[in-house]
Amino acid sequence: MSLQTAFYGARSALAVNSAQTAIVSRNIAGMSEPGYARRLLLVDTAAGGEIRAGSIERATNGALRDAMLSATASSAASDAISSAVSSLQQTVGDPQSAQSPAALIGGLQTALTQAATAPQDPVTLGAAVDAAKTLATTLNKDSAQAQAARSQADSAMMQSVAQINSLLTEFGTVNAQIVAGARTGTNASDAADRRDSILTALAGQIGIKTVVGAKGDTAIYTDSGVPLFQESARMVSMTPTSTFAPGSVGKAVYVDGVSVAGASAAMPIKSGALAGLAQVRDVTAPTYQNQLDEIARGLIGAFAQTDQSGSSAPARTGLFAWSGAPSIPSGATSGLAAQISVDASVDPTAGGDATLLRDGGIGSGGAGPYVYNSSGAASFTGRLNALSAALDSQQTFNANSGLPAASSVSGLATNSVGWLESARKTASDASTQASAVAAQATSALSNATGVNMDDQMSQMLDLENTYQASAKMMATVDTMYSTLFTALTVTP
Repeated sequence: MSLQTAFYGARSALAVNSAQTAIVSRNIAGMSEPGYARRLLLVDTAAGGEIRAGSIERATNGALRDAMLSATASSAASDAISSAVSSLQQTVGDPQSAQSPAALIGGLQTALTQAATAPQDPVTLGAAVDAAKTLATTLNKDSAQAQAARSQADSAMMQSVAQINSLLTEFGTVNAQIVAGARTGTNASDAADRRDSILTALAGQIGIKTVVGAKGDTAIYTDSGVPLFQESARMVSMTPTSTFAPGSVGKAVYVDGVSVAGASAAMPIKSGALAGLAQVRDVTAPTYQNQLDEIARGLIGAFAQTDQSGSSAPARTGLFAWSGAPSIPSGATSGLAAQISVDASVDPTAGGDATLLRDGGIGSGGAGPYVYNSSGAASFTGRLNALSAALDSQQTFNANSGLPAASSVSGLATNSVGWLESARKTASDASTQASAVAAQATSALSNATGVNMDDQMSQMLDLENTYQASAKMMATVDTMYSTLFTALTVTP
């Protein structure tokens, strides 16, 4: 090997060493940056044997990245559902808690039994009426809570839509930088890091799939196949619902005119916070509302008054009234839980007479064909015992409640609490599992493309040793040149 070849070889080794040291330093500095993938320096060998720094590559793993994005979207959807159902469940508690409709129906049944032991006592009759008022008020409150959950989900959906549009706009800028880098040969690793961070944030809002184009650009689609970004961002839109009432339908979410979330979405998304919020707004909370409405209908039916005179007068409401009183609601009546109340004519605090609960004639001034205690006997217990038994009598309920169609009203209320608790547990378990999968996928991607400090420090030591060897070679070549020049010097 000639001295010149050795010199050029040592010089090129030092140059490459310097470039590699800069890459390792950048990797260590980027450990705390979201989405950072470690950089790799490609080294080329020239025809003369010299080595030189080539292009800088970014560590990638498309399969792991897609798995991470999918897991992130699933986790976000599960979290949204779990949070909303837990909020609903806390307003109800278990069947034994004071605020549970099931427990309050049991309390009303107990109050009726106690009133039957002293039917002449206005205090025990009034206690039964008070128990009914508490039950009606609770159903009103729970119905309002169900609609509040829908309203909160709708507002969160609007925020999600705004976030998606913002991320897509930013993605467009970054995507253009990556395409420009691929065209001009400029390193765009930092832009690629930002692109992956944007995709992760986007997956938290809406389930996505990505496709990398020949020019280095990336197209984004929803997990149902609707384009979100193809060379430019697609508009995601939604009209908020100002007020939710039982039976109202939330507005759909559209991507470039195609509905992707909502009760009748053409291409419904399956994951992401947006999908979970839509599930709460359009399915979970309305189902719970239907259950409350059926409980209210069951109570009105159980306490309905029937003709006692033989004149075939139609049944009319009794202790419990609603906006359509005195008619008895038939079939599923949306919003019944929000309307149910105790008839004022039997409520002493409203100027009513609690003895009508014992005698009948509620809503008709204690007269007419709906009077059960025609003799006016103070010891009459038949009606009170019948009302208590009616709470355990079989009725037919609407299947859209998600509960058994044949049940007593007390059983329906108990089943509703069980349904909500089951929904909460299922959502919580799904959220826990999805979070674990997302954490595992994120860890796998980080292990494959992220920065390992031990590995980088090991590389830094290797580079230090390589630098010392190259520097020593340069010093040796310098010494040999000096010796050669000295030997060639002509002594006078």
